[in-house]
Amino acid sequence: MKKSLQRDISCLLITPFEIHDSGCFMKKALTLLLTLAAVAVASAQTQYTISLDAAQDGGGARTGSGSGTLTLNGNILTFDGAGIPWSGLSANSTAAHIHGPSGPFPATGSVRYDLVALGNTVVGGTSGTISGSVTLTDPPPSGGAYSLASQLADLNNSLWYINVHSSAFPGGEIRGVIVPVPEPSTLALLGLGAATLVWRLRRKN
Repeated sequence: MKKSLQRDISCLLITPFEIHDSGCFMKKALTLLLTLAAVAVASAQTQYTISLDAAQDGGGARTGSGSGTLTLNGNILTFDGAGIPWSGLSANSTAAHIHGPSGPFPATGSVRYDLVALGNTVVGGTSGTISGSVTLTDPPPSGGAYSLASQLADLNNSLWYINVHSSAFPGGEIRGVIVPVPEPSTLALLGLGAATLVWRLRRKN
């Protein structure tokens, strides 16, 4: 057992170019894959898309639209790139908020983050841009008790939306759900790589 342990340690200390033993190579490669997996989890970010329109706020005489992407890193929700431009309202805008949790219209959620007060957008016209980032807090600035864990869970379950309000429609003229972007699991991909490595080594032997 002592010799086996010494062999495992020496295997991990040598460089890939010095490896001539297939078992040693496999241990070295699997260690690298696990390290990459740990780094990937530590730096994980979640991507979202949003598409605002009048129909999601009740339709009728409402007009306007907007779209963009967001990124969550820890508890910082960032409006990517140039932000989320919106335009075409039937009257001047009066407010813009992140609401949640809520299902689709006609269901509504409490105001959680005031995007005007936080400096993410300017109202008063029929168009604008939501930009910058929002720091999610426990509790949020408005809407009552709401733990950060619950906020993140609801955000990742498409239960948050952005609403832009106007003087013609104070309850909201355009609305859009913040939707997570589906993507393959980094760990699943690394696991596939490890399985492929094992299969190839077994074929060589």
